[in-house]
Amino acid sequence: MKKHLTLLALVFAAWQMAVHAQNDFHFSQYMFNEIAFNPAAIEVSNTINASLVARQQWIGFENAPSTQALNASTYIQELFGGVGVNLIYDRLGYENMLTARAFYAFPVQVGVLSSLTFGLGAGIINRTLDGTNLRYDDMNDPNAFFGRENFLRPDFNFGAEYLDPNLTVGFAITHLYRSVKGSNIDYAPRHYYLYGKYLFEDVFPAVDIQPYLLFKSSWFMTQFDINVLGYYDNMLWGGFSYRLGDAISAMVGYFITPDIKVGYAYDYAIGISRGYNGGSHEIMISTSFEGFNKTRVTPKTPRIFN
Repeated sequence: MKKHLTLLALVFAAWQMAVHAQNDFHFSQYMFNEIAFNPAAIEVSNTINASLVARQQWIGFENAPSTQALNASTYIQELFGGVGVNLIYDRLGYENMLTARAFYAFPVQVGVLSSLTFGLGAGIINRTLDGTNLRYDDMNDPNAFFGRENFLRPDFNFGAEYLDPNLTVGFAITHLYRSVKGSNIDYAPRHYYLYGKYLFEDVFPAVDIQPYLLFKSSWFMTQFDINVLGYYDNMLWGGFSYRLGDAISAMVGYFITPDIKVGYAYDYAIGISRGYNGGSHEIMISTSFEGFNKTRVTPKTPRIFN
């Protein structure tokens, strides 16, 4: 009986998110992919930077949430700023959402080794609801949904990020087009992000430690993450993350070459789904290669592993 009640609560929670409009995607390795939600999180260099992330949530649940994202960006001297794209596919049960955005970011030097970057993104969200496989206790319920609906809406986001050699602080807003009160089944609600991280160098021989805090909210739903990563000799990293009331994550990563890195994260649920799924898996691959700039661009603020 307890198991059935838990599953019912999970279904109800997922339905509530659909009723209030789609919640933003989530990645455990967000510290390497802030550009997915903050257009200001670019690297000022002469390289093209790209990452691919795939996440499968709640192993063991049929039609469990699944998300894939492709992010790419580069700095172009002639434009005095960075440009990039986000392609994000998010699936939750019989609901699919595809987000495609392009963005521009403009960095401003505010100190010898510090800068403040502003970014703006624009694109579309294509959301599909498939009710053809839904089953109801009363199949003749006049409110039952058996069709297939498709919604195409514009999407805008804004972000700012402050950088110095060791400190990063960022703020971003996604889905500027609609407030939380104005959101509905075909409009994603506005989301707010606030994050910060600080790199403590040489805490141990060849070991750097970086704590990270992330606050994410759409007002009706709030998420708070505490993360600590350790980097060894610019080759390996590993660490843990605690998502308040939801999950504990473990992460590891490795540089295959100086320009290609891979990462893996495993989430152990501690919320309502604990004991009823096999956790969540996430893999990431990231690369950098020579860009359009003919001459070397000296980064205004160096980024470790970015």
